Amino acid sequence: MKNQIQIRPLIREDIAAISEAFNQIGWNKPPSLFEAYLKEQESGERLVWVAHFKGEFAGYVTLKWQSQYPSFKAQSIPEIMDLKVLPCMRKMGIGSLLLDRAEKEAATKSQIIGIGVGLYAGEDGGYGAAQRLYIKRGYIPDGKGVTYNYEPTIPGNSYPLDDDLVLWFTKKLR
Repeated sequence: MKNQIQIRPLIREDIAAISEAFNQIGWNKPPSLFEAYLKEQESGERLVWVAHFKGEFAGYVTLKWQSQYPSFKAQSIPEIMDLKVLPCMRKMGIGSLLLDRAEKEAATKSQIIGIGVGLYAGEDGGYGAAQRLYIKRGYIPDGKGVTYNYEPTIPGNSYPLDDDLVLWFTKKLR
């Protein structure tokens, strides 16, 4: 099955199909997001890979060389951002292949890679499957606790349980 998966860099011609694939499942991934990713890819700030299974769009991942998370930024740890695989394309190794590509590229410039992971599970699985995948791949919490909008959370305060409430993980690449 893995030989039927193609992974390559994002190109402008991908944008409409990617946005539409996510729109069909109710996820807000407008073309403007991928246009911004493409612009950042062209400037060298971010790398974006898309996966296709049997010629159909399946998912994507981005690698941001300079993280917004202060701890990663201070240590020059590149960040995997926005790994998404369509629900109908999961359990085929696509997410792992996308991560392989991002990790391999990150290893050319860094000994460590980082990723922020949301805390909730939902109808589509939320972040539960991602949390398990990253731990299986050797990612460990960075020890700095949970952040909200990239800022440390304060014990006793309340925070929305949304995509901005994140636990950060790192992995040694070499």
